[in-house]
Amino acid sequence: MNSASNSQLRLRCGLVLKNRLVKTGMSEKMAQNLLPSAKHGALYKRWAEGGWAALITGNIMVSDQYLGSNEDVAVTGTTSSLLESWSQWTASARNQNCHMIAQLNHPGRQSPIGAGKRSIFSKTIAPSAIPINLGDNAVAKVIGMLVFGTPRAMTRHDVDVVIAQFTQAARLAYQAGFQGVEVHAAHGFLLSQFMSPNSNQRNDEFGGSAEKRVELVLRIIRSIRKEAPKSFCVGVKINSADFKDEEGMAEMIRQVELIQQEEIDYINLSGGSFEDPQMMSTKSSLNLSSARSRSSAREGFFLRTSEEIRRRFPDLTLLVTGGFRSRKGVAGALDSSACDLVGIGRPAVKYPELPRKIMFNENINDDEARFDVESAPGGGWLASKVRSVGAGAETKYWVAAMNNL
Repeated sequence: MNSASNSQLRLRCGLVLKNRLVKTGMSEKMAQNLLPSAKHGALYKRWAEGGWAALITGNIMVSDQYLGSNEDVAVTGTTSSLLESWSQWTASARNQNCHMIAQLNHPGRQSPIGAGKRSIFSKTIAPSAIPINLGDNAVAKVIGMLVFGTPRAMTRHDVDVVIAQFTQAARLAYQAGFQGVEVHAAHGFLLSQFMSPNSNQRNDEFGGSAEKRVELVLRIIRSIRKEAPKSFCVGVKINSADFKDEEGMAEMIRQVELIQQEEIDYINLSGGSFEDPQMMSTKSSLNLSSARSRSSAREGFFLRTSEEIRRRFPDLTLLVTGGFRSRKGVAGALDSSACDLVGIGRPAVKYPELPRKIMFNENINDDEARFDVESAPGGGWLASKVRSVGAGAETKYWVAAMNNL
């Protein structure tokens, strides 16, 4: 089947992707003692055999002190044991012409109390001492304080440590056989916290303007590039500004401009956070699909933003994640040059062989080539009070589904 989605793409680093479909990063919550388990290997082997061009892992936390959950993979323990475990993970995709990309992350203030090898009395870290806002009602405020507390503002030493941690994680990923890394600066995690004026009120070299708020991301990219060979892929995942005001869009475009001037291979447009989780929900996908005409083949949450970025930076490789549910939708995004790569998350769990069995299966016509997913159970009454509860319930649902593959 000849189509844009089935065509090769050569990244700046020289890595060649056999098609345009990427299994995007999702939290697996399968780690044992913060190391990938046999379940990781089995899951990624199945995806690799399914025809994906690349598999972006779930969060690999660069510090074992600050985790999203105690089932995260993290940089921990001795180098030898870590490399042995990570190497077994990357071996699962070998011989399938499928590239594995390690998603590197630090949760910052989104690390719950008790998640990580730090005292329960130890504060999380963030660009500024601003707590997460889970909602304006009393229930949300109490839960926010009990689960996350108020972070402490990072010192310059803290910033240097984080840069070193991302760099070390990238070096270990290369040594373990990953073909690249994705620096996670989206979904409200630490680097996203630095990039946003809502969570970054610093007045030093890392805050005060759109340019300074992205400085930490730029320094991490440069540091990784000094450690890794030029053939190693480095991507950056950022939040889309689709649903922000014009000022927010302008600031995001300026930050993209600075990021793309570095030696990166792609930018991954995604969205959502603990404070604003609606785009992390299957319900958003369902609402999006029902709101648009099927004949328009217009899918993808963040295509308007990607089109604006494409107009300004035509040579930048764009991966758009979220909202794609059909062959027509993928083709429409690629054929219009709104993006170069399509990131697919939850449908990859329900249909692990999606590229081979649906997208590139000539026995299925375009109208039938769909990969819809069901809406996961909600969080009940609490979800109506606390913004992130519904998204958390969905994550739990899809984690269980991954465990059953």
